[in-house]
Amino acid sequence: SQQIAVRGFKDIDGSIAGLGPNRFIGSGVEALNTNQLLGPSTLTPGWDLHIGWRLQGGIVVEANWLHLVGVEYHASASILPPDFNVGTQLENTFLFSPVVNFPPAFAGPAQKIPQGNPGATYGIWNGASQMSIALTQRFDIYQLNVRIPFSETEDHRIYGLFGPRKVWIWENFDWQAVDTDVNGNTPASGVANYHNLVSNALYGIHAGFGHDWFLGTSPIGGLAFVGEAEGGMYADLVKVRAAYTLGDRSVSYNRARDLSTLSPSLEFRAALTWYPWEAISVNIGYDVMMFFNTWGSPKPVDFNLGLVDPQYEHIFFRMYNGLRFSVSFVF
Repeated sequence: SQQIAVRGFKDIDGSIAGLGPNRFIGSGVEALNTNQLLGPSTLTPGWDLHIGWRLQGGIVVEANWLHLVGVEYHASASILPPDFNVGTQLENTFLFSPVVNFPPAFAGPAQKIPQGNPGATYGIWNGASQMSIALTQRFDIYQLNVRIPFSETEDHRIYGLFGPRKVWIWENFDWQAVDTDVNGNTPASGVANYHNLVSNALYGIHAGFGHDWFLGTSPIGGLAFVGEAEGGMYADLVKVRAAYTLGDRSVSYNRARDLSTLSPSLEFRAALTWYPWEAISVNIGYDVMMFFNTWGSPKPVDFNLGLVDPQYEHIFFRMYNGLRFSVSFVF
């Protein structure tokens, strides 16, 4: 939870309400918070492509790419509050965020309110008309996998799994503030964009084992149950990038940092495999992947534009889980 905007504006020089400088005018009710991006959790499609070669003795070497389609969460606030309380002088139709240390390029329109001197609501984020936030997430795994048989009977086999892997967890937070003048016009200099990108690139190895139980045959083909468990250890090389940018991209203030940590993982897979024809198998299962000690930015905004240094923290636990449907061809 991080508060982004409230209802109202600051009377910088006191000329709007005549109450003295630096007075807040409005209800101050929260209008935008990052917790509005929490969900509920989103289901997203993806693919898991494998291509491999079976060697003599049953050893299998395969390359694999798992990709989840990117998901986005959005929230916004504009002129009309949810409770329709616009205020006696329409003061609650404006939005305020406490951004400081910004240059004149981010001043916004000089006259946003009929009352007061030009510049009385100085700053794009002081008396803005609209603000929106968004979170985009992406996830990929690239790996080589070696499958080594340990023991095998007529209806049961045990095998080991290991290989190198790269896991990519990508998250980007965006925030836009739109500032209109007293006539309802929005110049390019009245739009400010902020983003905070966290890219976890985990390089390491995975290893585990699997069991394959053949359940028997039926008129429609053979059936088997497969269970696998794996662990992994990675060097997490993290890129974090945060920036304020004017709407016309003429001015930008940014900060780039590189972080690192060690991140373990756990995975569990259970599936039912159907063999309708020789060399063809259909698999329906459930996967759970857990990653520990990655980096994230739970409070993504630094309101001090002069520094642009938001907080980054270790995220103890991330989990990805879902259903899998696959078809395999062996030839």
